[in-house]
Amino acid sequence: MVYELGLRLGVADFTSVPESNEMALQLKHSLMDSRANCIVCLLYAHSKHEEKDFFSAIVPFDKELVDLMMVEHRDISKQIFDLAKTCDELVSLTDPARRIEVGDRLCLEANDLFSAYLAHLNNEEATLVPVMWERFTDEQLRALRAQFYNQLPLFRFDEWMRWTLPALNPEELEILLKGMRTDPPPNRFQEVVRIAEETLPSDRWGSVKSRLGLSGATMA
Repeated sequence: MVYELGLRLGVADFTSVPESNEMALQLKHSLMDSRANCIVCLLYAHSKHEEKDFFSAIVPFDKELVDLMMVEHRDISKQIFDLAKTCDELVSLTDPARRIEVGDRLCLEANDLFSAYLAHLNNEEATLVPVMWERFTDEQLRALRAQFYNQLPLFRFDEWMRWTLPALNPEELEILLKGMRTDPPPNRFQEVVRIAEETLPSDRWGSVKSRLGLSGATMA
């Protein structure tokens, strides 16, 4: 998602009011309560759900590490809000030269945000995940994952999976879906299979579906 948006920003014609305003609105659109095509709101919502469902479970085992991750979340949240302000500034302008100037700044701020966000994700993988593997059983991890997904509004889950599933290779898809199928009920396995049917190339999805033993348009 981040890489695709970075490419779109890099080639955007900021002198074109319709094109660049549409991009700015998609980037920022109702930051705290947006639906389709809002990029930064997905990043923001992800961090909030993560804090509630995962960080809180890890605090008893490594509060210092969680505090560090929370600092990174706060820094990223500030960058998100600053970027949203730049989007608003761009939309308010009509002079082509000023739009190019602010558009260039928007690209720089977006690159700063995305680089910080990706570094944060890598940091979580390198630090938090080993703690979770050490401190939680497989059953507890599955319960945490089910809790995380089940408490998302369905529209938000749908948004995330429409970005996530096409970005996974066949092995990753198989691991994710196998895991979700064994999550304690209620789980969102039915929904994720539906989204896979709608978003994945037929050859890639057909291979994964066969390996998972699924049949039909969705599955029984």
